[in-house]
Amino acid sequence: MTRSSCTLVARSSSHFSRVARIYAHELAVPYDFEPVYDLQSTTPHTYGDNPLMRVPSLRTREGTWFGTLSTCRQLARLGNASGRLLWPEDLNTPLGSNAQEVALDAMATGVVIVTARMAGIDDASQYSTKPRARLVAAIDWLEAHLQSALEELPPRQLSFLEVSSYCLLTHLAFRGLGSLDGHPRLRDFCDTFGQRASARATGYFFDEP
Repeated sequence: MTRSSCTLVARSSSHFSRVARIYAHELAVPYDFEPVYDLQSTTPHTYGDNPLMRVPSLRTREGTWFGTLSTCRQLARLGNASGRLLWPEDLNTPLGSNAQEVALDAMATGVVIVTARMAGIDDASQYSTKPRARLVAAIDWLEAHLQSALEELPPRQLSFLEVSSYCLLTHLAFRGLGSLDGHPRLRDFCDTFGQRASARATGYFFDEP
């Protein structure tokens, strides 16, 4: 940790990592970036000593925080929020809670599909059939319900629901997992959220060794 008090162990091509990057930008938390180049690695050290071998992790003076939500909570403690931050436990209606569940499950499903492709498994295989169907159903559900779920939320600087949804939806085209054609509400949401400085500063790309 050279110039900052924390290091984000992550991938610039990862939607889970982008959630953390957006939080760091929104909360003005400086961080060093340690890219994970090899997703085939089975060594926890590659992932910031995360035994689950996933990104992101956040290395701080107090210790290392595993996973997106824990990382974002610690970034919130390190930063200075200008408004209220809403977390999954603040979603106290079925609509909001379900929207968060669908968004996070769809993110994980995208990883399953990409990992299968990396292993040479074709999208048409039986292994990939249900994950792809689940991802399509999730995006369709969010088209019908995400906007209403966001309208329920109180005034805030940021909510984990909108950040994770944005990172999921913009990741689809980047990784060839789908598009928002035929999903005008989701396109509008992405266009609006995408105007934020934090979104513009955290676009997807593949890290080069």
